[in-house]
Parts: sequence; structure tokens; C-alpha cells
Amino acid sequence: MLEKLQKIGLSKKESQIYLELAKLQEATANELSKKTSTQRTVVYNVLQQLIEKGFVNYIKKQSKRYYSISKPESLLSDLREKEGITKDLISELSKIKVQTKQNNSVEVYEGASGLKILFEEIRKAKDLLVLNATGKIFEKLPFSANQIVKDTINLGKAKVIAVQSLKQTEMAKTKLNIKYLPKEAENLATTFIFENKVIIQTLKEKPFLIRIENKDIYEGYKKDFEVLWNSL
Repeated sequence: MLEKLQKIGLSKKESQIYLELAKLQEATANELSKKTSTQRTVVYNVLQQLIEKGFVNYIKKQSKRYYSISKPESLLSDLREKEGITKDLISELSKIKVQTKQNNSVEVYEGASGLKILFEEIRKAKDLLVLNATGKIFEKLPFSANQIVKDTINLGKAKVIAVQSLKQTEMAKTKLNIKYLPKEAENLATTFIFENKVIIQTLKEKPFLIRIENKDIYEGYKKDFEVLWNSL
């Protein structure tokens, strides 16, 4: 749970104190200090931060403050606020951005953040072909992989050609339309083909992705995919 709390924006110390307080249900700063092996002044500061975010509240008993977490649903309010701000930013940036149509482009992305950016694009595609699927997305994006796969299934037109090792991953249990390559074709370079774009990725270590937007390259990859699909 600590990692999940940090994923939604809490610091490591905020997450530790929030989780400990959830377990205790009610506690003083001194009790939390002992439980988390944290200096009391630090605990006071963190509790104040959590109060300002609406995640924690307190009552006074005999001049002492007893803290407790707010309803867990309060975690959503901060996310909704950030979502609203982000949407406003996107709208404003779109207005000032020079709108130039790029029919041909090549972009390189690295790391989990780059992976998330491109999968946001992939999950919204109207049609999708995947070559050399490995299922390693469940290792690299553990908190969003299930939703990404679910969105892909909902496309209804997705076709996946996978390597044999995918059978050992969560993806093999989904309702994706999957065919498998022979064992000797095992490799970690996955290709996504959709809407005049080709994305090539490898997730062996640090995610590395190349995004190509070019109609001729897209159509070439698509034809090759269909020939291979029909032969399996």
C-alpha cells in the first residue's frame, strides 16, 4: 500500500504516517512518532500537510490532539482536482501550440514515463496489430497494465501475435485474440501497428521505444503482419 499511496502523490513519509494512522484508527503525534521511528517534529509537520490535503483530521481530548484519517474517498478529491487542472492546461496549451500537421515523424522514448505516454495513444487506437507481444508490460506498468489490456480488448479489432513466453504471463488469461510464434522466434522487440503509426519497443531492462508515423511504413508492416497472421 505504501507504493500505491506514493503513486497517487503522497511523499514516502506522508504515506508511512498515513498508513500507520489508518491501522491505529486514532493516535497522537507522539504515538505515531514511536510507531514510525520518526522525530516528533517531523510527524507534526507531515500531519499538518495531510490535514491541508484533507486526508487527516483531529479532535482534542484533554488538550491533546488525536489524529485519524478522513474517509478513504478523500484521496480521490485531490486526484480529481489535479485532473481538472491538467485538463485546463491541455486546453490552454493546445491554443498556443502551433498546429502543424506532421505526416512523417520519428520520436524516441525511454523509461516508464515514455512507456505510459505511448500506451495512452495505443489504448485509444481504433484498430491495433501487435507483433512479438511478450506480456512484460505487467512488470513495467503493474498498476495500469490490466486497464490497458482491457481497453485493447474493448477495441474489438485487436490482433496479437505473441512469443511463447507470454503464455506464462497475465496477458495469456485475457480475451485478447492471440496467436503464437514458434519457440525459435522468441525475442523481446515488440511492434505495435495502428493508424499510420508503428511503435517498436523493448522492455528487457529500461523501456526503450521508437515511434514512427509514416503511412507507407505503416502499410508495409500491416501487410507483413497479415501474411504472418494467416500462416499461423
